[in-house]
Amino acid sequence: MTSKRKRLNLKEKIDVLKVIEKEKLSVRRLAERFHVGKTQISELLKDKEGIRKMWVLNSNENLKTLKFRKIETSEIDEVLMKWFRSARAKNIPVNGVLLQERAREGGESLGSETFKASNGWLEKFRTRHNISFKQICGEEKSVNPNEETDWFGKLKFLLKGYDDRDIFNADETDLFYRVLPELCLEGEKCSGRLRNSSCNWKS
Repeated sequence: MTSKRKRLNLKEKIDVLKVIEKEKLSVRRLAERFHVGKTQISELLKDKEGIRKMWVLNSNENLKTLKFRKIETSEIDEVLMKWFRSARAKNIPVNGVLLQERAREGGESLGSETFKASNGWLEKFRTRHNISFKQICGEEKSVNPNEETDWFGKLKFLLKGYDDRDIFNADETDLFYRVLPELCLEGEKCSGRLRNSSCNWKS
């Protein structure tokens, strides 16, 4: 059984660079030697100068846990925001708990063993990307544009012979069995104009 891949700390990244200078190994061989993925080695090679500068600034030879928090956070943010935009484009409700779960999955996929999507992290993530809780409303995404056009024509025909006072809206009845959350993290406008409502009768 193969051992779980890890994220290299700063000293280990310097060790990789030293091996490259001495042995000229391929990315695959380096990944095998240091028990990490090839992607991590490739990223390391692209940022050699940055790693060396960081090592000079942090001259402690025994540094074992520094994992470039800013880079790690940036990577997780990128993965999470891609998923978030996709979910909102489909008008899927996204609340804080779901966002934290996706963030943890993203951290694991990037090989991070220390990342925890805490409530504090969630607040900072929302601040970084200007995301706020917002009420999901409307049915815009669920309506076929062609059906909407046809309905306007039918509606005019159906309303003939009725006074305005005899026309009322009774389009929805509330049903909350396993309902998705109404509050969501939203970075865009709320689609549609109808809010969740019970039958509204006019006498």
